Amino acid sequence: MIRHLVAVLTLLCPTATLHAQAAPITVFVVRHAEKGPENPDPSLTPQGYQRAAALARVLGDSHVTAVFASEFTRTQETVEPLARAAGLTTAIVPAAMLDSLVVRLHALPPGSRVVVASHSNLVHLIVERLSGVRVPPLADADYDRLVVVTMMADGRGEAVVLRYGER
Repeated sequence: MIRHLVAVLTLLCPTATLHAQAAPITVFVVRHAEKGPENPDPSLTPQGYQRAAALARVLGDSHVTAVFASEFTRTQETVEPLARAAGLTTAIVPAAMLDSLVVRLHALPPGSRVVVASHSNLVHLIVERLSGVRVPPLADADYDRLVVVTMMADGRGEAVVLRYGER
């Protein structure tokens, strides 16, 4: 009897260990889509609205659980089609409050899938603070980058840079 119990426990222990490991948090980080010339808070251009639709299409089956954007119109318009399709309300975190954004993202439940729309001078900083991975800063014309950050429960992280929409 004890031999059977030991055999069963031996079989169950690896499974218990696998279940004890928390699912990673996935963060999709994008720069806002193409913006108009208005100052100080421009809306998206027609190309920008097309890119926002492309983002919603690309991430539509990702089961996004939260959406974040800065206080600027262009970031909110970039994620609006995706948030609407997912039935989510976009959380607004001011661009200057990068540390607050990172803390909020780390505090999300395991398994969360989140989209963050930010700015060319912040995308690489967000990625590095979430994952420890350095990616090059975006140039002014780089609107097509989508960085997929995976944050593991043990503090490790990974990042993959993709492109979406028209170049």
